[in-house]
Amino acid sequence: MNTESRDLPSLVPSTGDRRWAGLRDALQVVGRIRWSAKDERIEACADTRRLLRLPAGDRLELVPLVSLIRRGRLGALRKAWLDAVSARQPQVVIDVPLVHDGGVHQHVRIAVAIDYGPNGEPLDCEGALHDITEHQLLIERLQIAERRLDEAQELAHVGHWEWDFARSRAKYSDQARRIIGLPDGAAPDLQQFARTIPDEQRPAIVDGFTAALAQRQPTFRYAYHATGTDGRRRDFHGVVKVLYNRGRAPRQLLGTIQDVTELSAYRERLHALSNYDPLTQLPNRSMFVDRTRTAMADAARDGKVLGVLMLDLDQFKHVNESLGHASGDELIKQAAQRLTSALRDHDTVARPGGDEFAVLLPAVRAAVDLDLIANKLLRAFESPFRLLNRDVFVTTSIGAALFPADADHPDQLVLHADAALSEAKARGRNNVRFYSPQLTAQASARLALETELRQAVDQDQLVLHFQPKFDLASGDLVGAEALMRWNHPARGMVSPVQFIPVAEETGLIVPMGAWALHQACRAAVTWNQRPAARQVKVAVNLSARQFATGQLVETVCEALSSTGCLPQWLELEITESLLIDKRSNVREDLETLAALGVTIALDDFGTGYSALSYLTHFPVHTLKIDRSFVKDLPGDRQSGELVKAIVSLGRSLNMELVAEGVETDEQSRLLAAIGCHMAQGFLLGRPVPQDQFEALLG
Repeated sequence: MNTESRDLPSLVPSTGDRRWAGLRDALQVVGRIRWSAKDERIEACADTRRLLRLPAGDRLELVPLVSLIRRGRLGALRKAWLDAVSARQPQVVIDVPLVHDGGVHQHVRIAVAIDYGPNGEPLDCEGALHDITEHQLLIERLQIAERRLDEAQELAHVGHWEWDFARSRAKYSDQARRIIGLPDGAAPDLQQFARTIPDEQRPAIVDGFTAALAQRQPTFRYAYHATGTDGRRRDFHGVVKVLYNRGRAPRQLLGTIQDVTELSAYRERLHALSNYDPLTQLPNRSMFVDRTRTAMADAARDGKVLGVLMLDLDQFKHVNESLGHASGDELIKQAAQRLTSALRDHDTVARPGGDEFAVLLPAVRAAVDLDLIANKLLRAFESPFRLLNRDVFVTTSIGAALFPADADHPDQLVLHADAALSEAKARGRNNVRFYSPQLTAQASARLALETELRQAVDQDQLVLHFQPKFDLASGDLVGAEALMRWNHPARGMVSPVQFIPVAEETGLIVPMGAWALHQACRAAVTWNQRPAARQVKVAVNLSARQFATGQLVETVCEALSSTGCLPQWLELEITESLLIDKRSNVREDLETLAALGVTIALDDFGTGYSALSYLTHFPVHTLKIDRSFVKDLPGDRQSGELVKAIVSLGRSLNMELVAEGVETDEQSRLLAAIGCHMAQGFLLGRPVPQDQFEALLG
């Protein structure tokens, strides 16, 4: 099994768990797939194999499933799954595009129920798969199952009854008597049967049956519900086949009666999984788009305006990490209640996923009305939320779009409101932003950049430049900081300011960072194996995303091993925000790397969450003084005192000190005088390709 396949969701619970019994039975009607973490066994019913066009077999492997997913969508599927698991959603619905042999395209919707362990890890999952290529496929499969069940009951006389018109006599099987509750001594006639149907439902069924006979219909179907002896509602479904004589008069009735209470419950359950958010009971994204489509059609017909708002919670991640997932779920539910209470009955509040909400406003006259409603929702978040017996303040950001001004298609209208939401968050959060065409242009440009960056990783367009680092006392060249550059075939050198944030957001920084480690280690070997070479250390920046994978130590060790680089030739630069990260593996990974002999440097020191306790609890060997403190030297007294304090702190903790952004001789002399060990900056050398850096070494 390849590594990529392991990142996909495994699907479904053990057969011994009674909590899943009802759902398992329901999923016999549609595709079903099951996975248990205990033995990592994947099971799929025959319907699933037929639905996915897979051959029959006792065991289902993950690789054939992965190979069906349309190229380019595997990453998005993995992200959707990981987002759902990280939010501990009990159910998740994912639409997956498939491509079969011969180029046959298929779309499958997977509704997965997840059972979590005490530490939040998914233990068991059970998924319902249905083909949404044709919108009515699920309904058709249920109808086929019902027809087959009816025929089986008729042949086996299970729940069967008959009526002979000539003799005016009814006959019931024992199972039919039990289903409708007829006592053993009940009169054998249709009147007794009819009286088992509740009074308020009986006239409609009798009228329908009478109309069917008048029209000489061969079959009549009916349904009703009643209260059972246990006080619970029971649902019933009946089929009557009518045999006519040569004169077209009804001669005999052959009927079946079925208790479909559980089947109805399963149908409702599947409907809920497909259309509603299980945490808040609000409509999900699919139902929200459907309602938006209907509202847009009504508005277009009546010449009216409607609005869509997209919201997300500004501090949700902090609540989740500091108070736990249970508090995060409670926050989501309370936020949903506030939004619903603040809006009108005919407005729709939906939860597309995560901490995001969507609002459909079918009756707004103009943008000013939409603005007033959006600001009302902002005010709804002004009072604190009560979580774990404490008050927690959480604000929201809102993006707004109008029909028909901004879009004439529901997906496009939601997309434009999403773009406005991104702008609201970029403008400082806790505010409202309306869509404008410029936002679409920005989003398109960013998407193009992301696509080209993915190609850059695959097509070796990335290069490393090295900025020299000098010892201030001796003037010797002692190291370099490796800086990633993108040599685009059409744009030329793309600024890291443009592509590094995109790499961070998309997760591309992980493979890019691994590539940079290998390249830097390979360069360090070349430099340090020169005859009579002075030791030169290469520094590589690390991203928080690399720690989040849990594979950072293995990645570093593999880079050292495959290139022959000694650990003492490598320095890893981290930011202060990582030192307050709640993930326990950050400290463990740093301690492991330090034990190997790798140097750990704290980059941009003084600009983040500086605290002496972090410096003493983490294996930090080097402090890098941020360029913002160096640039005003020597003229600015306050900057000078601050740099002296950092240098004094570092020396007292036996740490190396590196000043960034040194651009003048005066800055260099001052830093050397106050005890700073090393410096880098444009005065000493700009970042250059590897061959030019090696010329400096010579």
